[in-house]
Amino acid sequence: RTNYCRNEKIMHQYDLAIYGHITVDRIINNFKEEVSLGAIANFWSALNKIRSSIKFKLVPCAIGEAVIVINEKTSQRFGRGNLNLETVEPSVVNAEWHHVMYLNQLKNKDFIRDLDGIISADLTAGKMDVLDDLAYIDYLFLSEEDLFMDLNELANIVKGCVILHYPSGSICADGKTQIECKTEVKKNINVLGAGDTFAACFISNMLKNNDIESSLKYAHDKTLKVLLDEN
Repeated sequence: RTNYCRNEKIMHQYDLAIYGHITVDRIINNFKEEVSLGAIANFWSALNKIRSSIKFKLVPCAIGEAVIVINEKTSQRFGRGNLNLETVEPSVVNAEWHHVMYLNQLKNKDFIRDLDGIISADLTAGKMDVLDDLAYIDYLFLSEEDLFMDLNELANIVKGCVILHYPSGSICADGKTQIECKTEVKKNINVLGAGDTFAACFISNMLKNNDIESSLKYAHDKTLKVLLDEN
């Protein structure tokens, strides 16, 4: 199965377009509250922190809010929210790679069928009414806690492959083969936005190197540095 194939003859206005929610997050960490932007803002922040040279475009599809509790001792985060307080039909961007954030929470997903290029998406907590959309997805990102069916069965539904990430590593599966990347488990870390950051780092490296294994390693390394604010 062909996952990522760059056509150098096609000229694109952007390297990457990011579609999805932008949220106002009320974050409770050690009984203290702070307010920050989340969702595609996390993706944007990660690209800036790793000093990516790719040319990207943010395409908000919805505005929402969330309450998030951080447990740094166990490197966990828990949240609830209304991600679709206001929604809009997104404009399709001329880009080499399109990333759709929180696919299962988007109200309007019809635009995915109009995207031309590599299409990736990620999932978040909630109802997983996405099976009809996965035939368009080249790379599907999800965390271990959001895995809603057998990994290989899910990989056979998507167009390309599934990237499952968890504290000790990640697996890229296409239904026939798997590429596994192992990493050291780190504790006492604020993991807010870790999944968004992981996807941003992976995609950034794929656009430059077009290699899944090295992109998984790069994503783990850079995600940790972003979370620790070492960039």
